[in-house]
Amino acid sequence: MIRSEHSIVEYDFRSGTVIADRLLRGRDSCYIDVARRLLQVYGHSLGEIRQTVHARAEACFSGLPGCPPRRVAAFCKLLDDQATYDSDPKAAVALRRRVFELAAPLHPIVQTPEGIFDNELHAARTRIAAQIGIPWAQIESTLFNDVIELQPLTAFESELTPPSLLSLYNVAQTQAALYRATSVCIDATSDFKTILKHAKLAGLMHRITRLKRPADGFRFELDGAQSSLRETSRYGVRFAALLPKLLACEGWRMKAQIIGPNRRMMRMELSPSDGLHSVLDPPDAFDSGLEHDVDAAWKSAPVDGWKWGHEAELLYQGQTVMTPDFSLRNDTRNILVYVEVVGFWTPEYLAEKCLRLKQFTQQSTASSDHQMQTKWLLIIPKKLPTSGQTQLADLGIPIIRFDKKSRGADWIQAVL
Repeated sequence: MIRSEHSIVEYDFRSGTVIADRLLRGRDSCYIDVARRLLQVYGHSLGEIRQTVHARAEACFSGLPGCPPRRVAAFCKLLDDQATYDSDPKAAVALRRRVFELAAPLHPIVQTPEGIFDNELHAARTRIAAQIGIPWAQIESTLFNDVIELQPLTAFESELTPPSLLSLYNVAQTQAALYRATSVCIDATSDFKTILKHAKLAGLMHRITRLKRPADGFRFELDGAQSSLRETSRYGVRFAALLPKLLACEGWRMKAQIIGPNRRMMRMELSPSDGLHSVLDPPDAFDSGLEHDVDAAWKSAPVDGWKWGHEAELLYQGQTVMTPDFSLRNDTRNILVYVEVVGFWTPEYLAEKCLRLKQFTQQSTASSDHQMQTKWLLIIPKKLPTSGQTQLADLGIPIIRFDKKSRGADWIQAVL
């Protein structure tokens, strides 16, 4: 991510919105060539110090009208994140101290010997290098590599292309705009598990409500532990870290509350239609091969009147959340079946799974569709260790032993 000093935003006080800097294909097509040259600069500057690399990168923007210095610095920061610089502060300090100790008795050191001043610079360097046991060129290249600007570039193995570099810039500027966010609201119709997983990894608290119609999905209101006490942007970096994961999902709309100039509350709205693209891969469709096989078995022989969904339902109680692997819904008969696939059998996994299932099967949840009669079904491998089977049986939930001959009609019959 870029830093706050690289952020470029526009505040529309009339509408109360925040618009992050963005480069567009048509209007800003000249930046494709700039991005190509930037990648070449970093790829061809191995061994050069960061200060020199940045100067070469800045030259790529010369002649571009209306290009602010913050944009140039932001590109350098993004490319630095893809690069490796030699940095060993403790070794640099120790080496510098040793060089100065060896040089002290030789002072004054002069460029050209004259009279009593006979300690010539080159000879002094050669002598010091011999005492340390390292060639002077190597000493000189690492003597100040605890100073960021003087660290040499040692590797640049980026898979970025010019278009993907521009996409990365657009995402980074949007992330930087979120640094001053106090809360984020996400309406989602799919990928619930992914959104919640990364919200928790970012250390964010969540409140979940079902939207008006089941097909509309859920609303996730995200903030931090201190947000209820005072208006704070201390969680902005966490909101920003969540954004690339959200961009890899589908069917969502985000609204962030952001502190603007003079602490005026403003908002930033975002959805897939805005055209931002994450450099991350989309979330995996299935958590295991067994889930994939179960999904394929239903789709090969679906049952009329029943709608099959993958992670289409979300159950929650406070900060505890569960997304059943699949759901079977019959709107005519008002039946909703949560289908959970259990394919791992470590004691820790089974204990956690049984605890979570007890919690959500024995109590109604705020996210349930109360017009539907809810049921549960467990699907487990046909060939499995005997350990743990008793724990699952004690839950009182119908169990299907799955193989590739299993059919959805049998699953429905097991729960009715």
